[in-house]
Amino acid sequence: MASALHGEQVIPIEDKDDLLRITPLGAGREVGRSCIVLQYKGKTIMLDCGLHAGHEGINSLPFIDMVEPETVDLLLVTHFHIDHAAAVPYYLEKTPFRGRTFMTRPTKGVFRWLATDYIRVTNSSNSDSSALYTEAELISAHAKIEEIDVHQQVEVNGIKFTAYNAGHVLGAAMFLIEIAGVKILYTGDYSREEDRHLIPAENPGVTVDVLITESTYGLHNHEPRADRERSFTKQVRDVVRRRGNCLLPVTALGRTQELLLILEEYWSRNVNDLDNVPIYFISALGKTGTRLYQKYVMDMSQRIQRQLSRTGRNPFDFRYIKTRTGLSEVPDAGPCVVLATPGMLQSGV
Repeated sequence: MASALHGEQVIPIEDKDDLLRITPLGAGREVGRSCIVLQYKGKTIMLDCGLHAGHEGINSLPFIDMVEPETVDLLLVTHFHIDHAAAVPYYLEKTPFRGRTFMTRPTKGVFRWLATDYIRVTNSSNSDSSALYTEAELISAHAKIEEIDVHQQVEVNGIKFTAYNAGHVLGAAMFLIEIAGVKILYTGDYSREEDRHLIPAENPGVTVDVLITESTYGLHNHEPRADRERSFTKQVRDVVRRRGNCLLPVTALGRTQELLLILEEYWSRNVNDLDNVPIYFISALGKTGTRLYQKYVMDMSQRIQRQLSRTGRNPFDFRYIKTRTGLSEVPDAGPCVVLATPGMLQSGV
């Protein structure tokens, strides 16, 4: 800096290790391939390592060649979505990275299957590109990933980090990182709004020196959740009352499970009118996803815990929603609601 503003004195940095360097290798002024690198006091941390949905092959990777992989001490992954995690197997298996990789338990569990689906969809598409790694490489990478519990503090090579609930999707975490007394909070994608199954993003309750946060909806005012749900269920009900079919494009895992809970609850409250109207969730990962959410129910909100305690029934053991892996399993008779993933929509749902 050539001069100081408003008479402030600028003290030059004599040791480059005293400079906290933050480098976006992806998701800087774009949505996709989230990957942020922190460098401070000789330590290097990579935060997320995702793919860009708008690009193919090597071009979908973050700009990982800007940082020597062998210098990276830690890779911390906030959640399982493709744009935050799908490049992890490539980084672990096809670069000289030898640091440690951490995810929460639900994130690691769900990520394994989403990455498998990425391989399947990419290799079966009409594109000339193939997946960036094989199933065997994914399995090898997955075994190297270590689990961290929410509120657990881990120390690696003088780097302390703690995971906090981030909302957004099952298992999503913010990371509070401390190096030489400097505290950095990286939120990843987060939500402060409480819904049916997720614990909202937490305030770690400490003073942080640097905050790195997503801002995708930073300038948006969202309609209250209850109003959105009423509007959604009313539109679905209006369609099936006209004996129409309601098609809802969804992703396989993530916010889709919240929609399934909303529909299940609405059908149970209006069983006299809707009992004969089936709901189908069509996804190659549908049954696997449902089992995963049933498995990690204890990592969800107090609302889910109370429902499980009160009824003795897992909230993801649906009564009114039928999971199918293909259109051939859905009868063409009468009104229905269909939630279908992009792969199923391309196949002609």
